[in-house]
Amino acid sequence: MKTRTETLASLYQDGLFDIPSYQRSYSWEKSQLDDLIDDLRYLPEDSTHFFGNIILDEQDEQYRTDKGRRFDKYDVVDGQQRLTTALILLHVATKFDDVVDETVSEDSLIYPVEERPRLLPQDQDEEFFRDSLFGDSNLETKTPSQDRLEFAYQYFESRFEDPPSDVSVREISERLRYDCKINVVELDGESEAASIFESLNDRGKPLSSLDKTKSFLMYMDNRSSNQGALEAKIKQRFGSIYGELFVLSNGHNRVSDFDEDSFQRFHWGIYDGYDSDEYYNSLDTLKARLRNAYRQGDYGKVQSEIDKYTQDLREASSAFAALFRPLQRPEPVQSPLKHLLELGRVANVLPVLIAAQMEFGDDDPDKMVDIIEACETLVFRVYAVDGRRSDTGRGKLVRLAHNIHTDEEHGFNDTIGRLHSITRDYSDDERFIRELRDPEFYDSVTSQDIRYFLYHYGQNLEAAVGEHVEHKLPQILSSDFEVEHILARKLEEEDIPKDLREEFVDYVHRLGNLTIASDYWNKTYGNLPFKEKKTAGEEKEKAYESSSLRVQRALSDYNKFGKEEIEKREQDIIDFALEEWNVKEPEISGLEKVAKNAGETSW
Repeated sequence: MKTRTETLASLYQDGLFDIPSYQRSYSWEKSQLDDLIDDLRYLPEDSTHFFGNIILDEQDEQYRTDKGRRFDKYDVVDGQQRLTTALILLHVATKFDDVVDETVSEDSLIYPVEERPRLLPQDQDEEFFRDSLFGDSNLETKTPSQDRLEFAYQYFESRFEDPPSDVSVREISERLRYDCKINVVELDGESEAASIFESLNDRGKPLSSLDKTKSFLMYMDNRSSNQGALEAKIKQRFGSIYGELFVLSNGHNRVSDFDEDSFQRFHWGIYDGYDSDEYYNSLDTLKARLRNAYRQGDYGKVQSEIDKYTQDLREASSAFAALFRPLQRPEPVQSPLKHLLELGRVANVLPVLIAAQMEFGDDDPDKMVDIIEACETLVFRVYAVDGRRSDTGRGKLVRLAHNIHTDEEHGFNDTIGRLHSITRDYSDDERFIRELRDPEFYDSVTSQDIRYFLYHYGQNLEAAVGEHVEHKLPQILSSDFEVEHILARKLEEEDIPKDLREEFVDYVHRLGNLTIASDYWNKTYGNLPFKEKKTAGEEKEKAYESSSLRVQRALSDYNKFGKEEIEKREQDIIDFALEEWNVKEPEISGLEKVAKNAGETSW
C-alpha cells in the first residue's frame, strides 16, 4: 500500500479513473454541494483545504488510444463522490470563464482523450455521464443517480450564474484544483477492494444496504469463481434495480415513506420469510450464508445463491415500482390502488402487494384488485379506525407474502382468506363496530382517516342517486377540507336540541355527527346552529342544500338534527362500513383446504 499527498489537479493528471461495479451510485445532494462551495468560498488566502482520502486500485491494463498514447487506469475504491462532483464543477466552470476553460483544456483535466472524460461512473450511468452531462446529447435521466448527477450540474450552473460577490468562478476553480490537498492511497496488487469499500463512507452520505449488497456479491462472486462468472449478470441486474427504484424520485407521493433499504427489507421477507432479527438485518444474514458455503468449499452453492437472489431482487424491484405508478396499471387496478396509497400506512401490506404483483401483475388485474381491496380493508380497520401499533400483524403479513411467492400450493383464495383472517384477528366486526360507536370517535381517529371514511360514504350516497363525484380523494384529504361537526362543538345552550342537552358532550364527537366540509365553509359557517346551516339566507351564500359534497348536502333532508338523527345516521354509516370493508371468508383452496382436511389450521 502506497500513500502520497497531492492536489486535485495533479491527481487528475495521474491517469484515468473508473468507478467499479461494486461502488455505490452517485449520491450527493444539495447539502453536500453547499458544503463544497462553502469550503472553497471561505478558504483563506494561501491556505489549503484537506479534501479527504482517495483510495485507488490500479487496473492491470493501461488505456491505449488509436494513436498509441497510454494512460494508467484506476478503480476508485473510495472518494468517487468527491472526484465526480469536482469534475462536474470544473466542467461547468469552463462554461462561465474563458481562462478556466483555457487552463483546464491545456492541462487535459476533463478530456485527456477524445473517447472519454477523465472519470467514468458505473455501467448504468456511464452513457448519461459521458454523452449528456459531458457531451452534446440530451438524454433523459433513467436512474436516481442520473437525476442527482444532473442536479449537481444544474446546481453549479445556478451558483455560477450569480456567483458570490466575494469570490469569482475562476477563484473557486483555482482553489479546487490547486488548494485542495488529497491523501491518495494506492492498494498493492490484488486487493479485496470491494470489502474495503464496504467499510468506508464518503463525506457523510451513508451507504445504503443495497449499495453494500452489490459490493459484497461482486466480491463473493469473484472469490467463488474464475474471474467473476456472474459479474455481467450482477451488474446488469443491479443496473435494472437502480433504474426501477427511480420510482423513489418520481412515483406516487406515498413512495416518500420508503427508500432503497426498506425495499430490500420487504424483498427479503418475500424471498426468505419472516424472522424479526433477519428481517431487519437481511444483508448480515445473506453474508453469513454465503461465507459459510464458501468456507465449506461449496462454491457452486455460493454462485447459485447469488444468481437466485439477484434475479429475484430484480423482479421484486419491478413489482415495487409498478405499485407506485398506479396510473400505468390496468384500468381496473388504478382506482383501488390509488385509494390504498392515499390511505397510507401501507408498509406492512407492501410485501404482500409486491409478492402479488410478481405473481399476478398486470396479466390478471381482477385478482390484483381483490388483493388490493383486501389490503385496504385491513389497513383501514386495523390501523386507521382501531389505531393499532404500526408493527401490528407485520410478521403474519410478511409470512403471507413469502407463501404467495414461494409456495406452489398457495392459491389466490388462500391469500384473500388469510388477509381477512389477519384483519379479524385485530379488528373483527364486533370490535370494528365498537370503535365506530366510540363517543370520542372524532378524537380517536385522525382527521384524514375520518375524511377518507366519509368520502367513501359520500360516494355510496352519490351512487344511490346517480350523481357524479366532483371532488377527488386527494383533494378531500388535503388542507382544503376538514371534518365538520354537524352540531357544532360550541353551540349556545338554546341551540342544542332538547333531547341532547343532558348528553351533548357524549354525542358531539360521535361518527353520526361528523361530515366533510371545505376549509372555507367550516371556518365561516361551522359554528352556526343546524337550522342555519341547512339553507342559505340573505347573509349566507352557501348551505348544506347547495353543497357540492353529497355527504354534506344530504343533511338538508333532515327537518331537525338531534339525538335520534345522530344515532340513525351513525347506524347507516356503520352498515355501509361493514359492507364496504367486509371480511367475509371466500371459498378456500390449496394450503387451507389441505389443512382443514387434516383437521388443523395452516396458519
